[in-house]
Amino acid sequence: MKMTYPTQWKTNMTTGESVAAELRLQIIHGDIKAADCLTENQVAKQFNVSRSPVRDAFKLLKQDQLIRLERMGADVLAFGESERREIYDLRIMMESFAFLKIKQEERTTLAKEMRKHLEMMKVAVQFEDAEAFTEHDILFHEVLINATKHRYLLSSWNNIKPILLCLILLSMRKRMKEQPEDFKRIHENHEVYAQAVADNDTQLLKEAFHRNFDDVGDKINAMFLR
Repeated sequence: MKMTYPTQWKTNMTTGESVAAELRLQIIHGDIKAADCLTENQVAKQFNVSRSPVRDAFKLLKQDQLIRLERMGADVLAFGESERREIYDLRIMMESFAFLKIKQEERTTLAKEMRKHLEMMKVAVQFEDAEAFTEHDILFHEVLINATKHRYLLSSWNNIKPILLCLILLSMRKRMKEQPEDFKRIHENHEVYAQAVADNDTQLLKEAFHRNFDDVGDKINAMFLR
């Protein structure tokens, strides 16, 4: 079954951004395969739009390194386990950096804000709403990123965010159908993360990363060397 991008997430998008969102999700899910060729005419017909927003969509997907532009179209690049791990490597680096930059006096407030999103994630699970869960999961982690007020960190985060949204959404849609019991563990892991922020506890944050991300190994320890 071909995956579709949540309609409510496209409310404030341009036509080009909307087309890119749908194609991005389909590439990451594997509905569109590596080495497939996308033509402007084909995509314009598929989404009932002109070629101009398709060109805009292709530019965004090129920035995501999901396609290689060719004359009048694009070749789809591979997005598999290796690429997924690279995205999560970047995410861990960004969040580790943000954790170290947060001021001590802000930590209690930030942890409280994170827990608000965690409560909304729990509600989303009750209603089997993978879209709402994904939104609040991203917002949970963005609390630290935004608090740094670090312009280039924010820019880098926003560059990988569209792919992160797709990865989390696809994972949550699958888990809600096949592994609903796993959400108890996910909620506990996020609580450990929030507690680490509240206590300024680097070891606890490392534990949270190990709980949340597969195969992180010694990479986390290296990120906290000062």
